[in-house]
Amino acid sequence: MAPYEISPNCTVADAKGIASCNVSAYWKETWWRLLWPEKTPESLVEAIAARTPRNLLQMRGLRRHQKVKDAASGEIVGYARWVLPDSHDDKWLEAQTPDVDDAAKAKFKSDFEGADYEPRDDMDEMDDHMWEWRSKYDRDDCLELEYLAVHADHSRKGVGSMLVQSGVQVASKLGLDIIVIAMGKNAFELFSKAGFELLEKESQDLSAYGEQDVYETYYLIKRPTKDTEGSK
Repeated sequence: MAPYEISPNCTVADAKGIASCNVSAYWKETWWRLLWPEKTPESLVEAIAARTPRNLLQMRGLRRHQKVKDAASGEIVGYARWVLPDSHDDKWLEAQTPDVDDAAKAKFKSDFEGADYEPRDDMDEMDDHMWEWRSKYDRDDCLELEYLAVHADHSRKGVGSMLVQSGVQVASKLGLDIIVIAMGKNAFELFSKAGFELLEKESQDLSAYGEQDVYETYYLIKRPTKDTEGSK
């Protein structure tokens, strides 16, 4: 049996597992830890788990969610969130989060708003260049990889590649480019190996925030592997 298995979608019941995976993935990144000076990984998991059901249900028409599980334990060890262009809202429906009733939506909205989730706001300007990148390049007909996380205990074991390649296959069938903003060298290496082309890069010193490290971001694109215009 393969050690990992990719699931076609995520449900609201996956909230805690997704939160645990995502915090584990990003807590090792200096720039991300700096956002939470008064938080522990455990408290962040609780806060993010409270917000995740609503996030999974927002923009259901365009967002697609995937998870990778450890085949032995059932633990969620990888998560990806994709965004389709408006013209393709009827595609890749198997990766769409199942809807819930209005009562559940009201509860998830309340949980979201009540979550203790307040990152520091004096680092916001470090992401300003991303908006410039988005304005510079036409994204109207692209599949965007909006979020990718691999649990720290399962990094460099092919989990990230499973999620990326799954999206690449879908994009190729639909004839779409994929765009992504990668954060950190490890993420950049993952996308480079998958055939993504570098469009922009930014490196920022974190010494002003008390850390001898850098915050590196990359804007990348992946072209369809073949002409599949007829499959749109």
